[in-house]
Amino acid sequence: MVYGKEHATEHLAKTPIAFIGTIDQVIPGISTRSMPPTNHYKLIMGNIRSLRGSVSTTEFGYHQHGAGHFLQQVIQNPDGSETLGYQPLQEQVKEPTVGISYLACSSDGQHINTLVELDNNTIEELIKLSKIPLGWSKQSNGQYESPWQHSHAKTVKWHDNKQYTSYDKCAKTGRPLLITTDDITLTCEPVQAAHVKEYQNPDGDGVFKLTVKNNSNRPVEIPALLRDSHTKNILWEESVFVITDAGNHFFPGHGHARDVEPTLLEPNASVSTKLDTLTLHGLSWPQGGWRLHLRFCLGDKATEGSYYYFTDHHEPIRKNAQKKPSAIVN
Repeated sequence: MVYGKEHATEHLAKTPIAFIGTIDQVIPGISTRSMPPTNHYKLIMGNIRSLRGSVSTTEFGYHQHGAGHFLQQVIQNPDGSETLGYQPLQEQVKEPTVGISYLACSSDGQHINTLVELDNNTIEELIKLSKIPLGWSKQSNGQYESPWQHSHAKTVKWHDNKQYTSYDKCAKTGRPLLITTDDITLTCEPVQAAHVKEYQNPDGDGVFKLTVKNNSNRPVEIPALLRDSHTKNILWEESVFVITDAGNHFFPGHGHARDVEPTLLEPNASVSTKLDTLTLHGLSWPQGGWRLHLRFCLGDKATEGSYYYFTDHHEPIRKNAQKKPSAIVN
């Protein structure tokens, strides 16, 4: 949907692909007969300025709820029985408008998920904030706050390593502001379960393979992808977290590192791991059957994955997974 400028930093902080652009043309598409209706559009954008990720087109799909929002409520009938009714909500629905500049947030570079109206002051602020990792925010006093602040990462010691003396840091945890580089890509794919049950776990049991690749012909240092200074083992759970609609979520194996350093990848090299997302805490786990959407974040890079979560099948597995000290799957 279309948001006001006060929501700009909130949405930039959690989107893997974001750009500033002006709508040159709005082409209406279908409108569903649902309540409320969903209106589809094709948006032609101009003056595009990338903030995160990249886009290779000026035409984007977009849809949002239209007018006719209703609040579900229980109605008491004269005979004492109850029925389900709907009360209309008197709220304004903003439509995408030609000539206005927006922050456009996307997951795939083809479809816009969110539009935020902008003014010149907000644009300048977004350009500055696009240089910080996903999930981070900059407060009005100029201090940074990281998404790791509510986890036990605040107890780790590597934040004080001499190599991070010159880095901007989270005001609450001291965690350095660590990013990736343009040469690096982050991808994920669900791992098929050993035992597939029809209609229950077609996408697996919550394990995802994450891959970080150096796409350049030179060695690249990745500050956001930490490794142990002595063993050179990559500390995935110290580097990657997950964003969902319920907030930020962390893997159980983070918060224990002592001496760390950036991971160095040779030209065109890649590294991978398998992470069990059923070890994550604080998610709104679906009841019944539902598709669960996850955004894996590494510095200023992100990749989206999803899988079908079926309660009867996945809940027992999840309860066992919650006891694990690490999300790494060998």
